[in-house]
Amino acid sequence: MNRAALARTLGSTRARLLAVLALATVVIAVLAVQAADSSLSYYVTPEEFAQELDPEGRRWRVGGRVVDGTIVEDARGRPIAWVVEGEQGDRMDITVGDSGVSIPDLFTPRAFVVVEGVADGAGGLEASSVIVRHEPEFVTDPEDASIAAPKSPDQTSEGQ
Repeated sequence: MNRAALARTLGSTRARLLAVLALATVVIAVLAVQAADSSLSYYVTPEEFAQELDPEGRRWRVGGRVVDGTIVEDARGRPIAWVVEGEQGDRMDITVGDSGVSIPDLFTPRAFVVVEGVADGAGGLEASSVIVRHEPEFVTDPEDASIAAPKSPDQTSEGQ
């Protein structure tokens, strides 16, 4: 084989290899985006939910703080209804049917929850899943002294 024929063969082999590598890169990128999209836990706020024109019957994930004094419990002490509040003060009703929805132990007033369920048509949500989101850092709430860390015996009242 002469040099020109060898160069053409090597050139076409390189071109094929580059094409296969480019195609493999595109396929891997598409699969990675699909996997990431399905595993993300996206939610809307009560304000965003209220802006929807026709939310009824659709599945939603809504995140907000449980409003103190709004938790209604059944005879067994299990929360079955409450109100969540968004950052801008919009509120929405959350109800839990008797479908065996598990309510986390950390569910308390002022806890940040992400509730997944179906819109009920009256501006509320029929929950099928409830998740309590952990706060990123510990912040003592002056209104709730029960969560404040106890003082150690070596602390004095003078240094406070």
